[in-house]
Amino acid sequence: MSVEFKESREGSVYSVDSYENGRHVGTAKAISDGQEWSKITEVNVEPEYAVGSLKKELLVHLKNELSGQHIFATVDDTDELGIYEELGFFRSKTSFTYVNEVSPAKLDDWEKHGFFLPEGFRFEDEFYPRKSFIDNGNVVKKENVGGIRYRDSLEGADLARINEVLSKAFGGHERDIKKTEEVFRNSQKVEVAYDGDKIVGVARAVTDGHGEALILNVAVDPEYQGFHIGWNVVANLSKQLPGFFIFLNTHPGAVGFYNRKGFKRNKTSLSYSPGEMPQEIAIGFNLPKGYRFPDEY
Repeated sequence: MSVEFKESREGSVYSVDSYENGRHVGTAKAISDGQEWSKITEVNVEPEYAVGSLKKELLVHLKNELSGQHIFATVDDTDELGIYEELGFFRSKTSFTYVNEVSPAKLDDWEKHGFFLPEGFRFEDEFYPRKSFIDNGNVVKKENVGGIRYRDSLEGADLARINEVLSKAFGGHERDIKKTEEVFRNSQKVEVAYDGDKIVGVARAVTDGHGEALILNVAVDPEYQGFHIGWNVVANLSKQLPGFFIFLNTHPGAVGFYNRKGFKRNKTSLSYSPGEMPQEIAIGFNLPKGYRFPDEY
């Protein structure tokens, strides 16, 4: 088999198409913010190529196109888990799909495919307290906060302040302001929470424009914990995407939060990290290579 591969990008959608003698025989697609995060949304080949290496080759080319990024994927067939594992993916423990804006028929179809774990599911190590990486600092008293308002636009937003909120929320490590500006402007949907004129929470999403979305950078100023801002920015952002397959990956400490509130915990999702993740951290996010649930053998 002599197959040619062609890579392309249109907005947030990265594509790799394969051709044999000029005939289109397979495609792989992902949505991406162009810098940090991406999710594979489609890997399809013609039926006569279903048994063979074409899917893996497409994924290799797509992975190269997304070099340096964290990559997520969700498989419809657990027999394909091994293909991703060979490419360095691990099964994710911390991935969710938002279902509140999804039609009952589509949700029923997802359930039949076995995409989700039972409500309230916990892996064994999640019954033990896990130290948060967020320093709450001095939480603002409620009487000192006006009504939190939300906007679905970056118009007039202080991106330096957004960068500060992200830095404070994710361990205090200073982020590259230029990267923050680029990924937020590359995002099709945003949600920004304000206390007066002060930005106190954010979230964003990249989409393919019609069916797939990836929620990213859900962050709240640690001083504003307890005002339900985190949930509100996610819920408001999700309402901008009715009927979409909305994927979200979270920190292990937030699993219990997202296992309520209209999210289903994914059973067949995987993640790839471009850098080496320390084992003590990786164990909170990923299952061991080759892990299978009892009903998958």
